[in-house]
Amino acid sequence: MNAPIALFVYNRPEHTRRTLEALRCNEGANESVLHVFADGPKPDATSENLQRIAAVRDIISHIGGFKEVHLHMAEQNKGLAQSIIDGITKIINHAGRIIVLEDDIETIPQFLPYMNRALDVYKNRKDIWTVGGMNVDIKLPAAYTAKHDLYLVHRTCTWGWATWADRWRDIDWEVKDFRQFIASPRSIRRFDRGGEGMSGMLQARMEGRNNSWAIVYDYHIYKHNGFCIRPVRSFTRNIGMDGSGTHYNEEGAVDAQAPLFDPATDTLRLEPRLRPNREVQRLFYNYWADHPKLPFTTVVKRRIKKVLRSWGLMKQPQ
Repeated sequence: MNAPIALFVYNRPEHTRRTLEALRCNEGANESVLHVFADGPKPDATSENLQRIAAVRDIISHIGGFKEVHLHMAEQNKGLAQSIIDGITKIINHAGRIIVLEDDIETIPQFLPYMNRALDVYKNRKDIWTVGGMNVDIKLPAAYTAKHDLYLVHRTCTWGWATWADRWRDIDWEVKDFRQFIASPRSIRRFDRGGEGMSGMLQARMEGRNNSWAIVYDYHIYKHNGFCIRPVRSFTRNIGMDGSGTHYNEEGAVDAQAPLFDPATDTLRLEPRLRPNREVQRLFYNYWADHPKLPFTTVVKRRIKKVLRSWGLMKQPQ
């Protein structure tokens, strides 16, 4: 059976329409149950915003092409984070697995087959916590991509993704142990393996400077030493980097340009024993970094030279 799909919408009718049209064209859409969670208006919503919310609700009220469609209309504004937490929890506790999209994620027709296959293949891999639909725009080693179509990193993908109930269950959304974590440089370094600044994002979340549910989920995964799957070729693209979203981030616009999966030329090997790769993880880390990590071989060579110079076996650099 296909996993249920949760789609989260708010006040962007054109993005919602494009997201739904693309999803409806997916292989297996007509065999999938779709749950649409529409957030409600804020107390100070303008008449223009109310019209946009109404337009979104009109679009989702006329959805076709799926096995079933269930609409969940919030009367008041929850905000994206709480909407996602509540919506996923409601569906996943019953279904055991879920595929998640937001209103600005356009999928290619192979997205649902990829997600459902991966949910089956990796369901018993307790070290894998999410299946992501989008790659970031990095050049992976040819030696790696010749053998693999997926890779493992310590950072989840929120632009089209899937997970299982036992990975979502028992998340501490209040991060009660944050003070112990932020006081430990070693813990910060380990958490930041998924990209420089993740610990800073979590701190901002705890101080109320952002409302990211994803960084808390990443922290939960970190505490279980878990991995997240990313595809070498993307199955989704973000169409919301136009300033229309509440959480718009101009720096993330480049992500939408990562190469898309092409069924005519690309393969999709889902290896049950997929393992993390040191060089791939370094390149992924550097994508987010202001201070990139050097290749492992370069680090080793530099350390050897340092030792040889200390022993007088190599000249000191001029």
